[in-house]
Amino acid sequence: MKRNYPPVWLSALILAILLLWRILGAPITSQQFSDLDTPFWQARILLPSRINRVLILWMPATIQEPTPQTLMDESMDADDRELARFTDITDDQATLMVYLAQESKLVEMTLEGYVCGVLAAEMPAAYHQDALKAQAVAARTRAIYQLQSGGCSEHEGADICTNSSHCQGYATLTECHSMWGNEYEMYKERVTSAVSATVDELLTYNDQLIMVMYHAMSGGTTEAAQTVFSSSVPYLVSVSSSGEESARGFYTDSTFTFGEAAELLAKQFPTFGITADTVQQSLLIGEYTPTGRIRNMLLGGHEILATDFRKALGLRSTWFSLSTDSASITFHQRGYGHGVGMSQVGANIMAANGSTYREILAHYYSGTVIEKQ
Repeated sequence: MKRNYPPVWLSALILAILLLWRILGAPITSQQFSDLDTPFWQARILLPSRINRVLILWMPATIQEPTPQTLMDESMDADDRELARFTDITDDQATLMVYLAQESKLVEMTLEGYVCGVLAAEMPAAYHQDALKAQAVAARTRAIYQLQSGGCSEHEGADICTNSSHCQGYATLTECHSMWGNEYEMYKERVTSAVSATVDELLTYNDQLIMVMYHAMSGGTTEAAQTVFSSSVPYLVSVSSSGEESARGFYTDSTFTFGEAAELLAKQFPTFGITADTVQQSLLIGEYTPTGRIRNMLLGGHEILATDFRKALGLRSTWFSLSTDSASITFHQRGYGHGVGMSQVGANIMAANGSTYREILAHYYSGTVIEKQ
């Protein structure tokens, strides 16, 4: 009697696929899947480079690993100019004086070279190409706006600095290699392509450069500028950012003992006399913004802006609720960042759903247009 065993070729194929899956470093266990830094559908971006690494291992005589290169500004020069040479000054390229916080020095670099470094630092290079293009335009606009507005207020002689909490983040060559590892060449190409495709493009409102704001993840709805920065801006209004619920880190919890919370808050507000008992007995949510974020907190008879409260405890956003037990307090947070302007996760989702970078920017910066400088 014939048994229904699978054909030998099918069994061999399945084993080969499983072996390749393992060699490529793909997840196997449920924990490995949950630990993925990016949505699994984006892993296809990594597949070509990882297959190449397998082929290099198996066939070293026929395939050679490419020599590591640095980020290039392909829009400026047909040659492969390294990022380290972006400080070279030419007559026809816009330049910036940039304070490199990583190295505590002031350097002059080309605008497009600077944008490459910002893009590498501020947005995951695995994001959709149109999301990267949107970020490149936003970063370039932020730099020129600040240049025209008097430069960096923290560093004399600098147009902008690389402290992300003050100006914009910026990745040096060493940091790019560290972040991207064996995928450096592929990610370098994605970043430089996004910058090259949008070279010289800036965001304007009524023919004036805009004040760019962006953040990692809105939590589903962005925040209007006046609720965070105390002044309204016509193009920084609250808009929907749908689809973010699927992103890792959409909901996060942070737990502190009452003593830990009191210690952190006392450092930020030294005159309030905050103790563990104060936190346990009097901490309350005071008021909400129209989007559902916290506007202010009440603590020991004091009213504290939610933005300052968030900074003191290192919370991911001001969109949170809280719960307590006998020994601790837990903040149930939604999103990541101040919520104003473009949501980077939202931009990535829009791009994955077919929106162009122009449509993404028009959505998050209401009434703006893209112009060539």
